[in-house]
Amino acid sequence: MKRFGIFAAVVAVAMTASCSTSTDEEPGAAKGTAVEEATNAQEEPLTAEAALGDLSTVDFCGLLDTKALEEGIEGTLAFTQPGFSQCLVGIDTQGGRVIATIGNLYDKSESTNWPSEDETLSRSVHRQVIATEVGCVRALLFADEIGLEVFAWELEDAGKLDTETICHIADAVTDGVQDAALSEDTFTLSFQPGSLAELEPCSLLEDTEAAKVLGGETSAQEQLGGHGCTWEVSSGESTGATAELTFDVALTADLSGFSGEIAGRPTQMSVDRYMCQVATPHIPFSEENPNQREVVTLLAMATWEDPCQAVEELAEVVWPQLPKFPG
Repeated sequence: MKRFGIFAAVVAVAMTASCSTSTDEEPGAAKGTAVEEATNAQEEPLTAEAALGDLSTVDFCGLLDTKALEEGIEGTLAFTQPGFSQCLVGIDTQGGRVIATIGNLYDKSESTNWPSEDETLSRSVHRQVIATEVGCVRALLFADEIGLEVFAWELEDAGKLDTETICHIADAVTDGVQDAALSEDTFTLSFQPGSLAELEPCSLLEDTEAAKVLGGETSAQEQLGGHGCTWEVSSGESTGATAELTFDVALTADLSGFSGEIAGRPTQMSVDRYMCQVATPHIPFSEENPNQREVVTLLAMATWEDPCQAVEELAEVVWPQLPKFPG
């Protein structure tokens, strides 16, 4: 799976279903079952776009069934935060807060997320359990091999909630997403004028510029939905070095966290061993929630030298290509 190995694969678990027929059944029962099976077999396979609408404008928070969620768990919905590629959900339980994400579309042919459980739903859609060392991951895999993730974990890894509780919440969220995806509705998100959604992220950094910084031949790969781009070195001493540009939404009551500056734009930096990330703010994501602000993040991962030097050099190229910071 993408996002630098958060999830791990484990042994597959076969799921089977059986049925039996007694001599006391009505004569029409078997015939009705056969008709039902024939009808299901004729259903048109459901693609991700048919289920969700235009993949660049999916309202992932619209897939959440709030009422069903609260009825299915011992907890309450604390917040939802929409975004370009996912919906961030906060759920309060007696043991603490669980965070869940809905979205993060992926192409099965380009991922390494192997299901430990796989249930076939109608219209060639699969509901899967993806094993992970942190939290719980569920996925809906559509007929075109495009998948949608639900990922749940305990806030700040406090250790107060057991895995069963967290996975129960992940299942409850997925139940609502599954019902919405299999309905006749589509879920479309509107962006404000001047939004980052109007940009093509791969156009903000030329392959040659990425290669110069990362130290090897690269090619841009647009992320599903069009709100991110990845450059990975394919050959040479720095093979595997990666840069990733994404459009995100962050809860920022003020801009004090963006205390640095690159190319004249306020910038925030965070470091985690071989990975370094910078971010710069843009306009509020919506009029209703001015504290939810669009953010451009640029990440570099490399084991060969300081990734922060690389990401700063990349930001020096990318930040001037962005719309003027509104202040």
